[in-house]
Amino acid sequence: MSQGMFTAVSGIRANQTRLNVISNNIANVNTLGFKSSSANFATVFASTISGGTPPNGLLGGTNPRQIGNGTLVSEIASNFSQGGTQFTGRNTDLSLNGEGFFAVERVDTNNGNNSTDFFLTRAGNFTLDSAGNMVTSSGNRLRGTSQISGNATSTLGRVKIPTDFLITKDYDATGTSVLGTHVSPTGTAGATITAAITAGAASQVTIPVQLQSFTVGNDGSIAAKYSNGDIITVRTDQSTVTANPGDPSQWRTEIIHRPYEGGTYAANDVTAQDAGSIGQIGATAVFDGGVGLAIAGAGLEGMQLRVQTASVTNPPGLLYDGNNNFIISANSGSTAFGSAGSGARGSINAGALESSNVDLAGEFTNMIISQRGLEAASKVVRTQSEVMQTIIQII
Repeated sequence: MSQGMFTAVSGIRANQTRLNVISNNIANVNTLGFKSSSANFATVFASTISGGTPPNGLLGGTNPRQIGNGTLVSEIASNFSQGGTQFTGRNTDLSLNGEGFFAVERVDTNNGNNSTDFFLTRAGNFTLDSAGNMVTSSGNRLRGTSQISGNATSTLGRVKIPTDFLITKDYDATGTSVLGTHVSPTGTAGATITAAITAGAASQVTIPVQLQSFTVGNDGSIAAKYSNGDIITVRTDQSTVTANPGDPSQWRTEIIHRPYEGGTYAANDVTAQDAGSIGQIGATAVFDGGVGLAIAGAGLEGMQLRVQTASVTNPPGLLYDGNNNFIISANSGSTAFGSAGSGARGSINAGALESSNVDLAGEFTNMIISQRGLEAASKVVRTQSEVMQTIIQII
């Protein structure tokens, strides 16, 4: 007689778990980038009274007789469908159109999983800190990549938009022609800048500049404008690849310095100083203490000016870690980093945020169904209790 009570209790537990999942979904209806979940049930193994018999010459076959032992929660599945779009107009607010995640630096390393250096998130409400890093509301820095040359591996780091620095221009003896340009952090010793003077230059002029505005492209590239009108931006140059120019993964990503508003640059290399400077200088960390020589064919090493996004093989296998962050698990598969809009990574919309994908109408419907299921299972428990009480009284 007690078996029926235990069976009903399993229904109470399963429906209570489902109500907990629904409660969490409704609580996060306004959480940026939140992905809803659903609890699915499965039957518990059944008690077999008889296994059934095959037909013979005298009698037909009989079916097995089994009594189920209740239900259980078989999975709590995450729904990674696209949420709605909220347009904010703030250039630090980013949303992903399609699949993929933003990757942010992870501070704690004590969870013991197989990658502790990053979180994944769909919430793009970033801000700039005092050092120019794009950060989450918790201070985790957004991951980015520097320029690469040819098919070399890109340098991974954080998205850092310098808020202020120095631009030094090397002039010839007439004081009218610029032979070269340097960029360096604010506070760089004058002797360091002078030592990097372009050959043949007669004088230098150093100008402190401050960040005025910046924009983020669909592929994550960033264009930053500074107080003296100079623009530092990112482009992808297919013409630098000769072996396989049709392969986007081989295209060179370059940081470009346009010395004035409206300055232009050539398709591949630069011959005129006013056209800008492209390329990179190996091991010169500009904004981290070094001085970068930005002449024709060279560039601004050390500037992390491209947002990097990530894709995983099995998104439902990710684990929630709080603060809108996911961490990889044993079943989430491999993580691939790269430019937004490539591979399984969606493009970036600047000035917009992704809202929760919770469907309130569906959640309230599921809540009513689960409530009725829980009430019905509770009534079975009460009925079983009354039957047992009756038997006890008879005895």
